[in-house]
Amino acid sequence: MLRLVPRGERGASFIEYGATVLLVAGIVGAVFLADVPARVEGLISHGVECVADPRTEACEGGGGGSDAQPDQEDGPLDRRAAPQAPQRGSDPGEDTGRPQNADLPTEENAPQDADAPSAPEEQTPTRVQPVGWFGGDEGPELAPDPETKPDQVNDWWEGLSQAEREEVMEEEPEHIRNLDGIPAEVRDELNREFLDAEVERMLEEEGLSADEVLDYDLDQVRDNPVPGAPSLELWEMTKLQRTVGQDGSDHYIMGLDPEEGRAIVSAGNPDTADNVATLVPGTGIEWTAINGQLGRAENVRGAAERFDEEADHAVISWIGYDSPNRLQAPWGGKADDGKDDLQDFQYGLRVTHEGGPSNNTLIGHSYGSVVVGHAAQNDSGAYVDNIILVGSPGVGGPVEELNFDGDIEDIHIAMSDEDWINNSPLKGFHDYDGLDHPDVSRIRTGDDTEHDAYFNQEKKDEDTIELRQFGEIVAGG
Repeated sequence: MLRLVPRGERGASFIEYGATVLLVAGIVGAVFLADVPARVEGLISHGVECVADPRTEACEGGGGGSDAQPDQEDGPLDRRAAPQAPQRGSDPGEDTGRPQNADLPTEENAPQDADAPSAPEEQTPTRVQPVGWFGGDEGPELAPDPETKPDQVNDWWEGLSQAEREEVMEEEPEHIRNLDGIPAEVRDELNREFLDAEVERMLEEEGLSADEVLDYDLDQVRDNPVPGAPSLELWEMTKLQRTVGQDGSDHYIMGLDPEEGRAIVSAGNPDTADNVATLVPGTGIEWTAINGQLGRAENVRGAAERFDEEADHAVISWIGYDSPNRLQAPWGGKADDGKDDLQDFQYGLRVTHEGGPSNNTLIGHSYGSVVVGHAAQNDSGAYVDNIILVGSPGVGGPVEELNFDGDIEDIHIAMSDEDWINNSPLKGFHDYDGLDHPDVSRIRTGDDTEHDAYFNQEKKDEDTIELRQFGEIVAGG
């Protein structure tokens, strides 16, 4: 039997029904517009409470806890966005999240689009959500986007608590282990873990032990592998693992990505060294040449140590670009492709350096000097105090156009009479005549030094005439 509903009850039912419809619509709209699934549970819970009793505190207060921020100091990271560093005030004694006296370039010399931070108005440091850094199905959830500039990366890292750093290192090591702006010790730790895992995987695939791999020498695995020899990739990785794992080793793996053809290893800690140099190789050098290139870097470091025993030196082998083959070498395309990565790497060394400014040197060998030249001819330039061009076919323009932290006399050129580049048409393609400037320093060379011999030692702990001068420049002499 139908029951007449009193007028007052009909009004209340209509109001409750309308409120319910509006509430559900609000929930659905909020979920789809904000695209934040993590909030769904809180919104639904709030809505149920409101429908059950419109007088509840949750309904009257607008859902009190749904927008509450988690404890960002020790709790897990918000996977929607990584926290940015605290904003910096003008008080020099304020904790800015960056090492004191960090060797930062001036804003006018910042890399293109680097957005070097300027000092905002003095305020209490707060952590804010960055815009446009993260997200997407394939991108990182916790770490910065790979295109983020080193100063922003370092700001983000310095703004994290220790618990947050550990979470990123545990959850997304692949997104920060090769990232400029992350401290060398962190990159080294994560890249060693990657190296160990890769060696273990490849040993199992090829059915060898590490000792068996290194029973072969490089010639037996590279050009004409002998039967039963390991792959070149496994040999180089096992060799590198053995080198960095030796007692007393102070090597730092700054980057290792075989798929992208990248290998960056430092002899010494560039974040704490007084003098830091980066060696950029030339034509035909792939990541599998890392051990040989690291040997050159160690020779330069040894020469710097013999010049100044009191200072701390670090020399980096940087295979961080796609080097050209011989057919590509006359052209500047590979240098253009690599110049931004080299520029960012040098900027990253500045922003992660601890204490006072380091004396930084960029050494380009052969086509590597073309890469150095292209990087330094960008409007923002290269963040180094010295440039050494070794066996160079030119830098793609006059040396006066090189933009870096030093002066024209801080450019040094080494070219031996026996270097085949001297009689090569490559000099015409890369404007070798542009190196001819009266204030550029000319490095003395041996009478019989060939193109690939500049970094050799005469014998153990005895340097060639060129290597001695490289060491002196790197050491700030």
